[in-house]
Amino acid sequence: MRNSVKEIKTKFSTQGDFFIEEESYDKMSCYLIGFKTLIDLPKTKLYIQQMGESCTSKSALLGKLSEETNVNTEQLIKGILEGKLVIVTKDGKENAIVDPIVQNLNSSIGEPKNESPVHSSTDAFVEDINTNVGMLRKRLNTDRLCHCTYQVGELDKRRLSMLYINGKAPNDLVNKIHHQLNQIDSDIETIDDLNKRFEKRRLSPVSHFSATELPIQAIHSLKKNRIVLFMDNYPFALVFPNLILDMFSTENDRNFPFILTFMLRFFRVIGAVATVIFPALYVALVSVNPGIFRTDLALFVAKSREGIPLSAFLETIAMVVLVDLILEAIVRLPKSVGPAITMVGGIILGQAVVEANLVSNLLVIVITAVVIASSAVIGMQNSLYIRLLKYPILVLASLFGILGVFIGFIFTIIYLASLTSDDIPYLTLRFEHKGDTK
Repeated sequence: MRNSVKEIKTKFSTQGDFFIEEESYDKMSCYLIGFKTLIDLPKTKLYIQQMGESCTSKSALLGKLSEETNVNTEQLIKGILEGKLVIVTKDGKENAIVDPIVQNLNSSIGEPKNESPVHSSTDAFVEDINTNVGMLRKRLNTDRLCHCTYQVGELDKRRLSMLYINGKAPNDLVNKIHHQLNQIDSDIETIDDLNKRFEKRRLSPVSHFSATELPIQAIHSLKKNRIVLFMDNYPFALVFPNLILDMFSTENDRNFPFILTFMLRFFRVIGAVATVIFPALYVALVSVNPGIFRTDLALFVAKSREGIPLSAFLETIAMVVLVDLILEAIVRLPKSVGPAITMVGGIILGQAVVEANLVSNLLVIVITAVVIASSAVIGMQNSLYIRLLKYPILVLASLFGILGVFIGFIFTIIYLASLTSDDIPYLTLRFEHKGDTK
């Protein structure tokens, strides 16, 4: 190989989807160079062969294929990053940047089903791993975007891809994940199987990864020094490490003025806190510490619970479990009938339990507020684990009242602070660690 080909090969040696193939046509022997995730190579080869049938020399063929011929190495690298096919003759004397037949990255791409972007592109990742990597390369055409591929599993070999920006993601973190992925010797069927291959969190509801189906969010994470993983047949990008701010902020927020962005994120924080403590606060104020209320408010609460046979704790725990069952039913039922059935069932059931004097009107208001608040955070997984955290605080509130609420909330913060992903604390508010550009 000549110097330009050697330099290009060295430049992209860490890219799992990079190819350099030697081909012979009637008029010339050459190297074809580019990215498999952006170029449909078989169709492009056929196209070049058909064009070569009407040319008398290799110079004529290169001139017919492209107007950009005999350019320097820097322009060749730029063309590769833009998704073009680079052709270099075997003697290294001539080259061309050709518009290839590209991979179809649009026909199978649909709208996101689990996230609702505002003022943003509405395409989403798909199950094909090459298409997902191509979607990122199409938007982020820099030579610092690194792509490593893996085959993991014992019986069922599954493809994994790791992407990061060289100079952004910490080198130590990249090396750790590379080692952890290479150590996988069993089948990876679910995200939890992959999650267990990192630092073990016994009985923890918090994952090492935050999942997104939006390419713009994955690119934002890469620019913020994170690492993105793709699994074949899984239409999400897995961002590592997962941090607490991922449930409060998203790249789409920045489409609004700063004051509106701050307001949205503040409301999400309020929603998470309300989900965790509102049911416990109701139990504490009604059954353990009613003296905190003003007299008129205490009389109102007492009147709302008049004739109810259940204790405040039992009625609250029953309603909280019932609402979580309804939310789960919305997810599991067919989309054509699920929301209608659960909405009607929730309204009828809520009205029936109030009229039957099984729960108070005030509790229905509290539970409704909790349902709305839990949906304000970003990500289904985050919403689930926030809803789970309210149960231990609810139990403590029934025993110790307001003191139990504060103790439970403080221990929840301490627990979350103890979680790490490859020595990166979950409560890290600003992930500024950077690697060295190699």
